[in-house]
Amino acid sequence: MKPTFKYYLSIALALLAIFLCGYGIGFLFGERKGLRSVPDSLTQPPTQTSSIANWEETTLALIQKSIALTPEQLVLVKAEIAKSAARVRAAREDAFDVYRRESRALNERLQPHLTPEQRKTLPGASPE
Repeated sequence: MKPTFKYYLSIALALLAIFLCGYGIGFLFGERKGLRSVPDSLTQPPTQTSSIANWEETTLALIQKSIALTPEQLVLVKAEIAKSAARVRAAREDAFDVYRRESRALNERLQPHLTPEQRKTLPGASPE
């Protein structure tokens, strides 16, 4: 039996489909890796491991790298970055206070549902 054009065409299409699948998977994984390696300190909030001071330094460095600033502009940009950092610090402190209040309130609401032994071992409960 001699191969016909139909067989050659089906083999070519199968190879093309395999190639396109490999290209698509490589593109997806390559994009993710590429996105992780490019830091964008202007749009990403500071993580738990980085400090606000580090965010201030990297943001200023990124702006200076992107834009040629005059000495007057540099002073103004530093002041604006410092204002933003102060607002972020305040928001974190407020969030921590809210967390503590809610934790205490939760423990108080749980107390009536627990036995005395369970109350003593409740995580976050006061030692009273």
